[in-house]
Amino acid sequence: MSSSLSSRQALLLQALERNPLTITPDRLVVEAIAQISATRSSYTLIAQQQQLLGIFTERDIVRLTANETPLEGVTISEVMTQNLITLSLAEASNIFSVLALLRAAKIRHLPITDENGKLLGVVTADSLRAILKPSDLLKMRLVAEVMVTEVITASVNASVFQVAQLMATHGKSCVVICAQETGFLRKPVGIITERDIVKFKIQGLDLCQTSAETVMSCPLLPTQLNFTLWHTHQLMQQYNIRRLVVVDEAGYLAGIVTQTSLLQLLEPTEMYATVEILEHVIAEKTQQLQQMNEQMQQAEAHLREVNENLEAQVQARTLELTRANEELAAKNRELQQALAQLTATQTELIQSEKMAALGQLLAGVTHEINNPLSAIRSSADSIANGLSEILQQLPVVLQQLDPQLYADFWALLQRSSSPRAVLSTREMRQVKKELICQLQASAIASAEILSPTLVEMGIYDNISPVLELLKQPNNKDALTIANQFYNLFKSSFTIIRANDNAAKLVMALKRYAHYEQSDDKKLANINDGIETVLIIFNYKLKQGVQVIKNYDRYLPLIPCYADELNQVWTNLLQNALDAMDNKGTLTIDVTQQDGSICVSFTDTGKGIPSEVLPRIFEPFFTTKPAGVGSGLGLGIVKKIIERHQGKIEVTSQPGQTKFSVLLPI
Repeated sequence: MSSSLSSRQALLLQALERNPLTITPDRLVVEAIAQISATRSSYTLIAQQQQLLGIFTERDIVRLTANETPLEGVTISEVMTQNLITLSLAEASNIFSVLALLRAAKIRHLPITDENGKLLGVVTADSLRAILKPSDLLKMRLVAEVMVTEVITASVNASVFQVAQLMATHGKSCVVICAQETGFLRKPVGIITERDIVKFKIQGLDLCQTSAETVMSCPLLPTQLNFTLWHTHQLMQQYNIRRLVVVDEAGYLAGIVTQTSLLQLLEPTEMYATVEILEHVIAEKTQQLQQMNEQMQQAEAHLREVNENLEAQVQARTLELTRANEELAAKNRELQQALAQLTATQTELIQSEKMAALGQLLAGVTHEINNPLSAIRSSADSIANGLSEILQQLPVVLQQLDPQLYADFWALLQRSSSPRAVLSTREMRQVKKELICQLQASAIASAEILSPTLVEMGIYDNISPVLELLKQPNNKDALTIANQFYNLFKSSFTIIRANDNAAKLVMALKRYAHYEQSDDKKLANINDGIETVLIIFNYKLKQGVQVIKNYDRYLPLIPCYADELNQVWTNLLQNALDAMDNKGTLTIDVTQQDGSICVSFTDTGKGIPSEVLPRIFEPFFTTKPAGVGSGLGLGIVKKIIERHQGKIEVTSQPGQTKFSVLLPI
């Protein structure tokens, strides 16, 4: 073999699998399958007296399985692929010609022989990928550019036999198992390959009775659309796999990348196309550099011309400047002295204003912090009193209760402590009416008396678990105990939220002063945050304020800083109460508008004067008497809303003021 031939074919020789699995034609199919599985090979050659007769691959095993072909007593010569495509080393000009032949013939294994027909080895997708390492090319291309989008899928409930039939019918080497489908969207959870079918066949599994979910390869090792092919190539090498499922950002199936996909990128046409792209980019950059160079040369010429003219002017004016500099030096000394005095005065003034503002801030914040502290003290008292009453009444109720109803009683207690939806006043009335009808239909006495307590505890949509308990003569006592438990939980939650509210008020003030603390946004329900604030302010609201709540019950969760938004609702609520002198009607609307959530607080107060309205969001601006309020409330609100990429609007007229907050979903 000539030196030039060796040089051209050196890479091809490196790609040869020198010792391929080989059996004689009289061997049984089941023995061949066992050897393929044991050696983790994807094929076996059939030869006799050093002459190749055929090949038997994993794809052949899947085809036989799907066709339910009996294999007992069948020799490999009866099922092997006889028209074996081979290539002599002399015919193979380079590794890319081999790659082109693999694709054109739609095969994955190509035996290479010498000039006498003697087998030298086999080229496969694995061996090609092992030696072809054009990392720069792979790093330039994304998974989305070469992935196969037509993926054969099956549900988790499909049998392995059905999966094998899909492989055979569509000529695919794998089937992706999906857990759920939403329209055209599929969620991949596993994969079954030809090699898996071979393994199941060896293990003697009943493929018809075995579901895909029980034997699929999971969890998946997916790759993303925007990952590079180099990253995908590394994953394949690291985990010794031949294909990766591609998912989008939501985890839905987008396609599949195989070794074949990577090899396609290494075809001469693909590589030439990439080189052309690079040459085009380089040409553009070169042209840009040439243009910049010409501009710089023109600028230098212009500067030389200007410098020549300036030299004469500089010489003429140097004398004038010398005299002028002497005069300026004297004036400069005077200005420096004046500036030093001005700087000292300004520093004193800033410090004085800062201390005055801090004093107003502390005076205004004290009342707002006392609100949650009062709520904590009140809730703690409620818990203490409630526990005392429960400890006295619970033994009596349990003694009077039929032991068979203990489970119902504990279920009632558990439901009283479970989270519940917030109902509007109108919804509350409707639920009470429906509950009364249910109770009366079940022959429960005092239905109208029991229904308000049950609705308050959130027990109205499914009363069957506690129906027998409610039929008992002492149902009121049991319900009273459960309601007291509910109040304990409610008071506990009030303490937690009130404590957080006070802490977050300080945090909001720090952020306003540019000491921001970066926290990740979390999904939260806007309605829940507003309800938390209303609970804390309940002691003020019940003194003479009617709250009308119009909530969108199907509001989506949004990513936000929930505690900061609670501070927004707190300030808007406090301003509304101040405007109404704690007497009037407050309407809270929560709706969806054009991809945003709109929260509005409308009060029936005296309104904001038109000359004051443009300044209400200015820091430290307040219309309250000195020492009352910090003037930071609405300024903090605006900063929080802007941090959420939202906006706040206000409209006011005598007898009504409306603040509207828009938050992106």
